[in-house]
Amino acid sequence: MSALRPSLVFAALQLVMGLVGCGSRSGSLPGSGGSGSGGSGGGGGFGGPGPWGADNAVYGAAEGIREAPVVGISTDESQNLWIATNAALYLLKPGEKSFRRFDARDGLHLAANPVAYCDSAFAGGDKACPIQGAASNAGISEIVGGGPNEVFVGYFGDDEGNGDWSDAARHSGKLDRVRLSTTGLAVERFDLVSSTTAQFWHNRTVQRLLYDHFQHPHELYVGTNHGVDRLLPDQYRAPRQGEWFLAATQDWMSDHLHPQVCFHRACDTSESGLMLGDWKGLALGPDGNLWVGGRWTGGLIRTTAALRDWLNRPGDQIYALAFGDGYVSGHCNAEGFCNQPVFMVPQEGDVVSVQAVAVTPDGRAWFASGKTNGSDQPRGLAVWEGKNFRYYDPRNDLGMAESDVRDLVALPDGRLAIAGASTGVTVWDPKTGAHMSIPGLPDPHVLRMELDTMVSPPALHIATYGGAVSLRKWP
Repeated sequence: MSALRPSLVFAALQLVMGLVGCGSRSGSLPGSGGSGSGGSGGGGGFGGPGPWGADNAVYGAAEGIREAPVVGISTDESQNLWIATNAALYLLKPGEKSFRRFDARDGLHLAANPVAYCDSAFAGGDKACPIQGAASNAGISEIVGGGPNEVFVGYFGDDEGNGDWSDAARHSGKLDRVRLSTTGLAVERFDLVSSTTAQFWHNRTVQRLLYDHFQHPHELYVGTNHGVDRLLPDQYRAPRQGEWFLAATQDWMSDHLHPQVCFHRACDTSESGLMLGDWKGLALGPDGNLWVGGRWTGGLIRTTAALRDWLNRPGDQIYALAFGDGYVSGHCNAEGFCNQPVFMVPQEGDVVSVQAVAVTPDGRAWFASGKTNGSDQPRGLAVWEGKNFRYYDPRNDLGMAESDVRDLVALPDGRLAIAGASTGVTVWDPKTGAHMSIPGLPDPHVLRMELDTMVSPPALHIATYGGAVSLRKWP
């Protein structure tokens, strides 16, 4: 790829918004490793300005990012800056000016570095050995910064198949916990499986990662192609010699939850026609409960004190809200609630294609719809107002140049940053309707956004096809 150079518009952004790039200087990795229980590591403390200064910055080829697109940019509790492409993970430590690149040779479980599993070692296993576990050729899908000197790397997997232990691709995809060590990286692969039986290996492609730094520190939520997992990474351990696999996973993983709808009818106990998956929307509410949105519906999952209770409880205790099952278009109650699967599609089980969920400071949950494939119909923004949804059109109400929303972030002042798939980022105020575009991004094709609230002012991280931006000043 060609070097990523600021455009003339980007130069204007430097003047208007204080955007500055980084120079080039290689740096070594100091030893650290391990994650603590909150705290800031070496990053200057939660709530402070952090080590990166008050100006905006762009990161691209000049800083050592070799590939495109950039699929994620995130910071950990030491304020290390992590960037990912499909092929590699990049690290910029405070005080350094060029990224260090990591790939399969450094321990990441990309396709070239599979784990060889031998499930016959476990009583009740599938008696197959060895089975390869690694990312599919599509590579890295998602990252999120964790505790001090820690990042989580999600991968694309092979999602086709029956999802049980007869499926040869059952160990594909998943995610790595990556921590800094004295020699480079310490990498542990988290192999997601049903918490109650090793028969089911549904969750493979990581669609969204959400790490909790504040409410329940060091909890990780994983939205996948099938369901939503809750992990306690600090409790992770591999099975001991002769130990049944699930005995170890119950300490750190609970897999998996998913509000459900069925194809053009209400669901029943047969589970036939279930439509669930592509959980790209994850957002924590102020009460610690988890809002989720997927390809066919969304809802609100109640938090639990104990990890094992995440899954092992009756369904009416799991979901405070589970939209869409029993939905019949136009059939609303006296309060106007139509039980729609977030958006008012023609029938239950039709695609709503939620790409992101965000919760504004007033506690309202916002759902954004966009295209996962060419046949999808973007349906705009929906906000849950306690008894029903209110809808907004991206073009007519938000001032966007397109209807295909790729990501959504709630800003501390109540505004929303909304990423179009090919037209950059719009900042919109739901109270006043005022809106403006963030000018001069490296590329208008936005793949992911993240708001780092561990520093003040918060940093809005934007990953685009042509590079990444960290904004400390926005319109």
